[in-house]
Amino acid sequence: MTRALIGIVMLGCLLLSGCGGIGAPVIVRDRFDFNVAIAESWKSQMLLNIVKIRYADTPVFMDVTSVINLAGVQNTVNVGAGWSFPPAANSQSIGGSTTWGEKPTITYVPISGDKFTKSLLTPIPPSSLVVMMQAGWPARFLFTLCVKSVNELDNRTLAPAFARNEDPDYGRLVDLLEKIQKSGAVGSRIEKKEKQESVVLFFRRKANRNIDPEMSEAGRLLGLSPGTTEFRVIYGNAPTREGEIALLTRSVMDIILELSAQIEVPPEQAAEGRTYATSPEIGDGKGQRPPFIRIRCSKEQPPESFVDVRYRNHWFWIDDRDRPSKTIFSFMMILLSLIETGQPPQAPLVTVPIS
Repeated sequence: MTRALIGIVMLGCLLLSGCGGIGAPVIVRDRFDFNVAIAESWKSQMLLNIVKIRYADTPVFMDVTSVINLAGVQNTVNVGAGWSFPPAANSQSIGGSTTWGEKPTITYVPISGDKFTKSLLTPIPPSSLVVMMQAGWPARFLFTLCVKSVNELDNRTLAPAFARNEDPDYGRLVDLLEKIQKSGAVGSRIEKKEKQESVVLFFRRKANRNIDPEMSEAGRLLGLSPGTTEFRVIYGNAPTREGEIALLTRSVMDIILELSAQIEVPPEQAAEGRTYATSPEIGDGKGQRPPFIRIRCSKEQPPESFVDVRYRNHWFWIDDRDRPSKTIFSFMMILLSLIETGQPPQAPLVTVPIS
């Protein structure tokens, strides 16, 4: 009998110890696991939509608005014993079980209507580009990918419906802005007038920087008066007054169209008219310009990819060793979050029982 009692106590302790994984420790595990899963699905969704647009297919974006995970553990101990007079022997039995369960509830909401318009079709605010440039994002990166024109100097566009070559002065302007930014001579500030905010971009002149020629040439290309060092940044095709820099920015959908025009596609599908062939101007050969992003295509799933999706019996993917393409792709995700406007979606009110 003594042995039976000892066994019961040990089994009870063993079963009850299973409760140590419930409560606060679950937060660490769930938060990490769901974070990784949502991030990976978000990347796959973005890549899939870039590829679908290349094939004139309908893009669909889904938001994960809430994740609720109910976890619980149930322990059961069973004890049985019987005694009889000799010559029969007595008997004892001990049993137990532990049941663990999780009930995750995940809410998906498609981006449509007003939210679709604001998130994907609204041009990136020029003030956001200035702030990002001030924060350290390269001017070449921002003005190549996110801007259509600056003071009537047109950037290159590869999307078939709007394809055009860049103005020669636009490329030179980007070179100058890159050099001025690297010197640390560019700054910005936000001014408020009558409840309206405006962004002012300015050049800081310091003798040890030796970039006065670059600043003067940049001002000339922008059509600014000589010696001007402060410029008000506005949205539009052309400035409305002296001392303004008009940025015609792209929307997230515009950028997706640009990127989709540069991805690799199976030659046979282009020949059949399922999609269009990539422009011969894009590539690594002589006289060609490298793509903004390298989205590759293969029939077999790639062994090492940053993100990959299967579409029309082919795999489209970004190589995990291609850091420039990974940077641009991640920047797209940041942009989509940056231009979110309006009230954030309200998570559902959930009552979780504790019994």
